[in-house]
Amino acid sequence: MRTGIVTIQKNRAPWIPEWIAFHHLAGFNRFYFYAHNCTDDTAQVLQRLGQLYDIKSFTLTTDQNRVQLSAYQHAYENFGHECDWLAFIDGDEFLFPVADRTIGAALDRFNYEKISAIGAYWSCFGSSGHVDEPAGLIVKNYRHRFALDAPANRHVKSIVRGRQNTSVGPNAHIFNTPYGTVDENMRQVTTGAAPYDPTHQYFRINHYACQSLEFFRKFKQRSGAADAGQAFVRPDSWWTEYDRNDCFDASLESWYPQLEAEVQRIGFTDFAGRFTPPSDA
Repeated sequence: MRTGIVTIQKNRAPWIPEWIAFHHLAGFNRFYFYAHNCTDDTAQVLQRLGQLYDIKSFTLTTDQNRVQLSAYQHAYENFGHECDWLAFIDGDEFLFPVADRTIGAALDRFNYEKISAIGAYWSCFGSSGHVDEPAGLIVKNYRHRFALDAPANRHVKSIVRGRQNTSVGPNAHIFNTPYGTVDENMRQVTTGAAPYDPTHQYFRINHYACQSLEFFRKFKQRSGAADAGQAFVRPDSWWTEYDRNDCFDASLESWYPQLEAEVQRIGFTDFAGRFTPPSDA
């Protein structure tokens, strides 16, 4: 099975290697990366990673509103035929199979269902008390999350079948498809926030929306939003709403050794915002 991820990201160079390595370990074969108005080392990071993984990268320099939807449409129209399933997620979202070793094995259960997309539920994480942005892996630094029944966790992101008559929907969460979107329980999903209690039996998206207070103040607050516009400013109340640390979460503990080994293999060893190629590169 060929599985891919489409993403649009802005100035996340320090964390891209972890994000790519994680999803490679989760079983994704191909990456379609849209770098939006990046002023950091994103281009250099992607160039190096492109020697190690199957990545198609695109540079977007535009202040167009809702550019995320345009990028998603471009990706599906041009590359939807290359994959059996395509996930559409952000740089602070880590999608992984829960009961299976790979995302392909998890998707196998749905291959013969008359559906066009699966909505995977968020599990939202707070700052875990970090004021300054720590060195190291995001998935290891941020281990406190919202309670599972928090309304934000009803949001889904789509894993869409390839090779269908599909187009973007009204937001980045849901698509217009021939046979509709369901969650992992085969319940119909028609909006970005499902009307059901979220479950993570087969799929889960750990959504590290906050990171640290420093990250929020220095970057995220005024970074705009790919699905809203460049002028969008998150108010202080956004931080208060999303910095929830109700529960300790160990969902990715078993991933740490292999993820750290993979990140070291590809040369991102200092975790300080610089991409360090291996010595033999």
